[in-house]
Amino acid sequence: MLVSIVYMSRAADDFGDDDLAELLKGSRLRNEAMGVSGLLVAKGGRFMQLLEGPAWSVDDRFAAISRDARHLEITSLIREDIERRRFDGWSMAFRGLDDEDLHAVEGFSPFLSGATDFPRSFDRTSAAWLLKWFRDRELHDV
Repeated sequence: MLVSIVYMSRAADDFGDDDLAELLKGSRLRNEAMGVSGLLVAKGGRFMQLLEGPAWSVDDRFAAISRDARHLEITSLIREDIERRRFDGWSMAFRGLDDEDLHAVEGFSPFLSGATDFPRSFDRTSAAWLLKWFRDRELHDV
């Protein structure tokens, strides 16, 4: 059984591009080892993440994130059973990098540029709507 969770949170402290790249690197390793894939979007001091994989591993990752002092105001938005993965691997989209930097960061997603389209099978889901909503809003540190 595969599940998907979408949550939002706020960064406890400022996250610079180097911090986000390091977070991406560590998260990719842990998530891969646990069989978790998904997308993390970071902007304006806020995060929205979709995690997917076996229920036990997704629940474990979400519990670890919930205990992580780098996150505040963690809100689970959707938890649903899924038939197949919608994200191959694990990636992160965040603002502040130029095109040259994008190519140097493995796992970076151009999702925030608006150039990424979801597959039709995923595009009409609540999770896709939430991710696009997050992308299209101006969010600011609070």
